[in-house]
Amino acid sequence: MRKQRVTPRVTPRGWPLPPRLAPAWTARRAVFWLRLMQAGRVHRVHGDLMTLARRRTGRRHAALFDYGEALRREWRARTEAGPAGPALLRADHPNYLGSLAVVRSLVDGYIALLIARAGGAVPHEACAAEVARLARIFAGADPGFAPIGGWNTRGQLGDAVIARVPLDPVASQAMPLEDLLQETFAVVGLVALRILRAAEQSAIGADAALARLSELARRTAALMLGTADSHPPEVTLLAISDGLPDLANGGSAQP
Repeated sequence: MRKQRVTPRVTPRGWPLPPRLAPAWTARRAVFWLRLMQAGRVHRVHGDLMTLARRRTGRRHAALFDYGEALRREWRARTEAGPAGPALLRADHPNYLGSLAVVRSLVDGYIALLIARAGGAVPHEACAAEVARLARIFAGADPGFAPIGGWNTRGQLGDAVIARVPLDPVASQAMPLEDLLQETFAVVGLVALRILRAAEQSAIGADAALARLSELARRTAALMLGTADSHPPEVTLLAISDGLPDLANGGSAQP
């Protein structure tokens, strides 16, 4: 006897409804994800799914995990039907910007370049070129990388960097996303150099400097991934260098 196919329940606008879930927090999380998706905030759902995967709770809460994936599939179908085509969201792409490994590789590479710059091993032009490259990538303008549909946009990532770096909201109002991201990575560079100069001048120890650089890389990656909402809004990238002396007079103010 052929098994009857069960049609998934959907909202009036076609979004899949949550299944019956237990414990109660998983049911609440599923409803929260549905509301996020309906508001176009796919990056938050993606971040939650990544957190579940890292904590190895996906198996214990497989139904919740499957529901999150169903929401993402629906988002993908809707996004890829738009004028921008399938490049908006391709989670299977080797350089998908929703992948923590991909984003950390880019951010960590930039931090390593800044360390080399502080030691005089590379010129300022190399850092400037990397800032421009990273801005193109996270603005979705590099065909070698697949952006997160709905997130790598001026209205989402752009507003996030203005709040989380922070950047001047008035001066940034008319700036396109790529320009905002250049400003963002320039600030990351300045914070990193300030940490490295403080260590060089013995204002902080080597271990403390490495801890701050690690935190800078972690927060920058979270910002690019759209998972920075786990931090309070007042936790900014600039705050990582709080309490450190200004760059020495005569030192370059450019990364």
